[in-house]
Amino acid sequence: MISEHDDMSELHNRIAGEIVRLIVKPTFDAGGGPADVMELCESVLVGVALACIRLGGDNTVLDVMFDRAKGRLAEIRLAELPVAGES
Repeated sequence: MISEHDDMSELHNRIAGEIVRLIVKPTFDAGGGPADVMELCESVLVGVALACIRLGGDNTVLDVMFDRAKGRLAEIRLAELPVAGES
């Protein structure tokens, strides 16, 4: 049986890729670079925060969000590193 959490995780994973493409490709196609993409991400984050986080909760929610994002990024980047040596 698939839980509601699993359904939402699947939805998140599917639409995240679409959102990334909508942010990155048009920016690069217009001659922008990584800094422009990051600035656009900042604008999107602010808009989402205004829509979802109650007044006074910004710091706590953003801290948790960024800690989780850093952990996920580290997992992805470390998984791509080749293993050196032999055990």
